[in-house]
Amino acid sequence: MLEYVVEKLIALLGPIATLSKDKRELKDNALRAISTALIETKLYYRNRQSGTPRNRDTEAQLAKYWAAAAIPLRHINEDLAMACEYKADFWTGPDNWSGEDIERLGIKLEDVTAAYRNMLPRGFSRVRG
Repeated sequence: MLEYVVEKLIALLGPIATLSKDKRELKDNALRAISTALIETKLYYRNRQSGTPRNRDTEAQLAKYWAAAAIPLRHINEDLAMACEYKADFWTGPDNWSGEDIERLGIKLEDVTAAYRNMLPRGFSRVRG
């Protein structure tokens, strides 16, 4: 009987290890997607502050980045996924959004960046330079 139980437990270890790996990959994909959206948005703002004119094609691409980030995030952090959805909506028509709307929905770039960083593993550091 004990041999049977041990066999069954060993048989379960494979699927458990796979599940853990799948969950890690899902989280990595979600983090990668939001990281891309954040970086591309920050680069766009940097260019705008340097005098580059507004670019609707870039804004459309930003909307796509944010929408793409929301998809894997819904399995990890529903609030952050919703913030990404709102960011995607924002970039489809930034002129239609007030500062109050952005504040109320918690989609200021700094807020979303902070939420992203809270999802990073402990000990993960980003060198600023």
